[in-house]
Amino acid sequence: MKAIIMAGGKGSRLRPLTCNRPKPMMPIMGKPVLQYSLEFLKNNGIKDIGITLQYLSDSIIDYFGDGHEFGVNIKYFIEENPLGTAGSVKNAKEFLDETFVVISGDAVTDINLINAVNYHWYKKSTATLILKEMKVPLDYGVVVTDKEDRIIRFLEKPNWREVFSDKVSTGIYVLEPEVFRYYSGNKKIDFSNDLFPLLLKENVPMYGYTSDFYWKDIGNINDFMKCNQDILENNVNVILEGHEYSKGIWIGDNCNISAEAKIEAPVYIGDNSIIYDNAKVGPYAVIGRNNIILSGSSIKKSVVFDDSYIGKNAEIRGALIGNKVRIGSCVSAFNESVIGDESSIGEKSIIKPKVKIWPSKSVGDKEIVAENLIWSDKIQRSFFNNRGIVAGDINESITPEFLFRLSSAYGYIVGADSKIVISCSEEGAAQVLKYSVVAGLMSMGVEVYDLNRSTLEITRMITVSMGFNGGIHVFLHKDNNEKADIVFIDNKGLNISKNIRREIENKFIRQDFRMARMDNFKSIIGLSDYTKYYIKNIVNKVDKKILEKGKYRIVFSTKNSIIKWILINVFKEIKVDILFIKNINNLHQLSRKVVESKADLGVWISDNEDDYVLIDEKGEIIKKALIEVLKALIMLNIFNFKTLVVPVDATYSIEKIAYMKGVKFIRSKMEQGNIVDEYVKNEKDKDEKEILSAYLSTIDVVSMLSLILNLMAKRNSTLSELIGNVPKYYSRTMQIRCPWEMKGKVLRNIIENNNFNYLDLTEGVRINFPKGWVLILPDLEEPICNITAEGEDEEYIDSILDAVTNDIKKIIH
Repeated sequence: MKAIIMAGGKGSRLRPLTCNRPKPMMPIMGKPVLQYSLEFLKNNGIKDIGITLQYLSDSIIDYFGDGHEFGVNIKYFIEENPLGTAGSVKNAKEFLDETFVVISGDAVTDINLINAVNYHWYKKSTATLILKEMKVPLDYGVVVTDKEDRIIRFLEKPNWREVFSDKVSTGIYVLEPEVFRYYSGNKKIDFSNDLFPLLLKENVPMYGYTSDFYWKDIGNINDFMKCNQDILENNVNVILEGHEYSKGIWIGDNCNISAEAKIEAPVYIGDNSIIYDNAKVGPYAVIGRNNIILSGSSIKKSVVFDDSYIGKNAEIRGALIGNKVRIGSCVSAFNESVIGDESSIGEKSIIKPKVKIWPSKSVGDKEIVAENLIWSDKIQRSFFNNRGIVAGDINESITPEFLFRLSSAYGYIVGADSKIVISCSEEGAAQVLKYSVVAGLMSMGVEVYDLNRSTLEITRMITVSMGFNGGIHVFLHKDNNEKADIVFIDNKGLNISKNIRREIENKFIRQDFRMARMDNFKSIIGLSDYTKYYIKNIVNKVDKKILEKGKYRIVFSTKNSIIKWILINVFKEIKVDILFIKNINNLHQLSRKVVESKADLGVWISDNEDDYVLIDEKGEIIKKALIEVLKALIMLNIFNFKTLVVPVDATYSIEKIAYMKGVKFIRSKMEQGNIVDEYVKNEKDKDEKEILSAYLSTIDVVSMLSLILNLMAKRNSTLSELIGNVPKYYSRTMQIRCPWEMKGKVLRNIIENNNFNYLDLTEGVRINFPKGWVLILPDLEEPICNITAEGEDEEYIDSILDAVTNDIKKIIH
């Protein structure tokens, strides 16, 4: 049998350690991680091995040669251009003329590969994926199998809402050569994103093999450190260089260790290293080759590569130090800090936790390094919340420096010479934060157009109608001016997608972007009269004549003076009488005003126009689900759509409306971009700009109010009559505390251990029951699962919701 090792990756998430070395050459206990893959294959009886290469390929070829020193036969397959995982393997098609194994050159495993291959043959599988249960599966391909272990669902790098299993693909595959028939060569194609979904679609036999084994992908700093720790703890069956002088203490050849030094297990010390009097090494320290550690220094839970010098009384705690690094006397380096190759740290300097220093940098004496190169590094689950918005406390999580860096990452992604529109709310602090964003964009060569003080929905409309590449809106919370939100929108005026958010975060964390040259900086261009353009855009979507005949009156309340001014001018244009209530203590007060003034509609609008509450002419508060129904009615009756697209958690009422109207109904992922994409695919007689304009009108409260009045006038109905004709369903929502590491397991067990007639895995897990449905949706921000149930009968809904929540609690506990 033959095998192919994929070793072409750059290892971007391991920077600065991979600036000078390819990821497969990352050293673990005295040898590159790729060598563990070679030894693993050899120990499983595979000696004919191909290696795919691209990034810094010469260093790998120079080290491994033809493989004879390692007891194997190696052939190299070099990509001129990136071909993706599946593309790189097809590059070796002529070599892979029988059942073959694919593994990554950046992972350590001890799986019994012979058993996995026998399983593959027993199942007569075309592609067998080696799977492992993973508590936090966000960085992997998540897999669901049926009771026969046949793969039925696959999703690469999901967010928590998309996680439907805790089984992930390890990147180890057993494949038949016939897989090459399903895709062409010489173009970029991945196993996870492209080939495996295609094989599923073609109903090609694909199985998942799961057993108890060790596997660790060293894809980031934390996983690299954990892999070293696992080997020290003997959690994985691999061959170590050197000699175990006593339990848990491994020492290489020609080391000179003082009898006065304290070596505490578990520890690994590579060849030719020197450790002086009173130095303390371990526990959980990995010291590479040719290192010098002077007296009084202490190294714990850290990894030091080769040829480095650690001065007297240095303190290294949970840090990672590259090749040829010079650490001065009395230096301290703390948890998750990384010092790149050939850097120099002056005496008595402090490297704070999580700081990364790029190769060949010099830090002077008595410096406190709290930032990566220039900026500080702040790691968190996600900068973006459930709505795709960056939110936090001003001058704590949201600082001008943070926004400069974040907007620089966004500017780099949209590209130099792009045109971005920017706006903010009225407060002075919002202005300060906005200009931090402007500085970051301009540092990337982006041309910035400033709306000054505006609203998010105006910024959305201007972005689309004037053809900008994207937009950013900064606003403060009026009830708490210590909190700020920043919304990034794309060229469609929609909140940026999950993939773009992930890319921004990755660029931010790795600082993987370069600022523009000074001569490429652009000016800030102010935009005026845009509110008139925005108002005209709203007014043009309604029938002014029919509204004028209706003589409508509306009562509204908001603290936002911009929204108030726009509403007054919009309703003036469409001849709607208005009554503004300055301060209300609660919605019931507004409700009374609606009834007393004989208004047709009441509305409370949040400070930032991101939330609103409708009240009908009888003073009844309209539920949020029914506002979604109104949006659907507007899409059908005002904009004449033949399709209704809703997020997975939308009320069943809309589905019934679609059925009664005879239009196509689609449930989509919850992101705005996914919903619009479905409309674009299905509304063939409308262009994308027309679809965008209609959709954006339904997420803009000012536009929605005018469209609701237009719909009322068109049907000659009151708001209560309009909603009264809609099929009603009972709904109930619960939240269950669910540790992050349990979310995938919960959803996988729900799927695999029940015989549901219908499961929708569009986002979360949506289960259809005879008289209702339940949606299990992991939260993006908190360690909780949101469970929503809806159906015709309230008692029935309570029973199925209780049953599902009890199942989840059993899995967790």
